[in-house]
Amino acid sequence: MTRLLLVAVTSTALLAGCGGSATPKGDPGVFAVGIVDRIVHNRYAQVWDDLHSVDQKVAPLAEYVACESRSPVIAVPTTVKVVSIDDESVGLGDGTFVKSKAVDVRMSFRGGFHLTHTVHVVPDHGKWTFILPSWRFRDYKADRCPTANDSSNQA
Repeated sequence: MTRLLLVAVTSTALLAGCGGSATPKGDPGVFAVGIVDRIVHNRYAQVWDDLHSVDQKVAPLAEYVACESRSPVIAVPTTVKVVSIDDESVGLGDGTFVKSKAVDVRMSFRGGFHLTHTVHVVPDHGKWTFILPSWRFRDYKADRCPTANDSSNQA
């Protein structure tokens, strides 16, 4: 009986440590708005911590900050709000598909301009993360800044 209990406790601890894709606590909409807020204020080092681990591997912190800083956001929205949240399967840059919350965030700018952007919020190791668009993942994987105008501008 003791051995069975030890196996059960060990298995539970290992599964908990893996993180898996269990749905994290917290509102994915609030998380997505926070991501957008940090990006539009060019706080790339802060937002990197919430980047999915698969994306962090191809875009290490220093490279991500340097590349993203090459084209800083210059028009900060006056308002940012969630307009919808849907369950959606999304592909990570490495070709795997995961369940996500597709959070449509509407940004309003001076002059009456509006833009709706979808932030894919994905559970990773027990917390919400966001993912890079596939084309940005490919550029980082090729050691090319996604913001570079040509292939001679590498990170």
